[in-house]
Amino acid sequence: MKYKRFVDLSLPIESGLPSDPSMMIPNIDYVDHTQGSEQMKTVFPGITTEQLPNGLGWALEFLSLTTHSGTHLDAPYHYHPTMDKGKPSLTIDEIPLDWLF
Repeated sequence: MKYKRFVDLSLPIESGLPSDPSMMIPNIDYVDHTQGSEQMKTVFPGITTEQLPNGLGWALEFLSLTTHSGTHLDAPYHYHPTMDKGKPSLTIDEIPLDWLF
């Protein structure tokens, strides 16, 4: 039996991850529990900080990124809508998985 080895080449998405062009550098804005309690008061009118457990709300992250952030695969469709003398270009969901290992 022949074993196949997979090597994970993916990178985690993080703020400032190098990207070319630089306009595609991802950004993550973190909202901590204190900031989250203020947000919750706008979402749930009438709620007070005192009504939240220990006065804290949710924590979350806002992501700004493109499909080119981090490790990715460009489908032929990314480059042009047609290929092979006018045939529709393959979209990412049409790429055969066996092409990737």
